[in-house]
Amino acid sequence: MVSEYLNFASFAFAALFFIVDPIGNVPLFLAITPKNDFIERKQIVEKASIASGLILIFFLLTGNLILNLFHITIGAFKIAGGILIFIISLRMLFVFRPSQKTSPEEQREAKEKDDVSFFPLAIPLLSGPGAITTIILLRNKCHNIIHYLIIISIVVVVSVLTYFILKESQYLMRLCGQTGINILVRLMGLLLSVIAVQFAIDGIKDIIPEIIRGISSS
Repeated sequence: MVSEYLNFASFAFAALFFIVDPIGNVPLFLAITPKNDFIERKQIVEKASIASGLILIFFLLTGNLILNLFHITIGAFKIAGGILIFIISLRMLFVFRPSQKTSPEEQREAKEKDDVSFFPLAIPLLSGPGAITTIILLRNKCHNIIHYLIIISIVVVVSVLTYFILKESQYLMRLCGQTGINILVRLMGLLLSVIAVQFAIDGIKDIIPEIIRGISSS
């Protein structure tokens, strides 16, 4: 039982940390805060990390209600979510940045804003469609209250790690350079692609019985 929870926790952490991608967001964070000093960036990151964590917990608790509202089956969402996450992982593998999550217009608007904590940092950079999709997919792997507590704990851990990584963004850029950051992003993208395929396979397994029942009834 303990090993099952550990496997679940490690899978959930990898999926969420890679899709939030705080390391890959370091260059973009510096790009949208050119006029801010260290203290201001620290305050921005603190608010953004808290906001993104709360957003993910909100969708963890309400994700299935949203799916039911639009009559979306879990199997279909797993397949679509797996495809979306796989596309994001390909962008990470080929380091298509910074257009991955924000448009050029949004980046220009961000540079003109005094506070980018909520937009575009919390949304869509840290808790965008990919992260929200991932949290809903993880929610559907929950079978008891312990699974929910594990995911909430992981959201908190990822938010804290995101805070420290982005807070030290200038130091990380000096330490790793753009090339080093790109290598780390590619490694995370590779692992994320495997997770995405697993989500899609789980979805296919879910809908196959429905297809068989439909064929049999016809």
